[in-house]
Amino acid sequence: MATDEQELLMGRPVGVSSEEIASHDEEVFAQALLAAVRPALRALRAIGLSEDDAADVLQDASIRAWRHRSQRRGEFVAWFIAIAYHEARRPRRRWPAVPVFWQARNSPHQEGRNDDLDRALARLPRRQRTAISLRYGSDLTILDVASTLGISEPAAKQLLARARESLRRTLSSIPRGEP
Repeated sequence: MATDEQELLMGRPVGVSSEEIASHDEEVFAQALLAAVRPALRALRAIGLSEDDAADVLQDASIRAWRHRSQRRGEFVAWFIAIAYHEARRPRRRWPAVPVFWQARNSPHQEGRNDDLDRALARLPRRQRTAISLRYGSDLTILDVASTLGISEPAAKQLLARARESLRRTLSSIPRGEP
């Protein structure tokens, strides 16, 4: 597989500058968008959208990204995930109480998952759960998490710290059986 293809599969735009994406060149924008779709889909599934709802949100987010491409600042993938997140939060969207991402068991990536962790994650408030999924599920930086959630960087750090502390308390209170 060519290096450029590997970079695209990893969710990184290949040799695409901010100026090129902001231009009206559809091919350059499409290349950057293809690199951002997989991480955005992971983020949307992590916050509780079904596969179909996430696909709908990605379609709407793609249109919005194209319309506002000249206003982009920073990394394209983080910018696109923020747009998708905000599209998912629109009032017409409904989120299940427990994210589908944590309930799916048919994926090969889910086989070694910890049921206690899944339950602890499901008990977190939605905002903390979203911050955790963006930071650790989508590998966004704290600054990108803050930008996506529309909060300051210190607030994002505090939100993540509270979520981790809540997870730590919940998981430490679970009795462990002998191996």
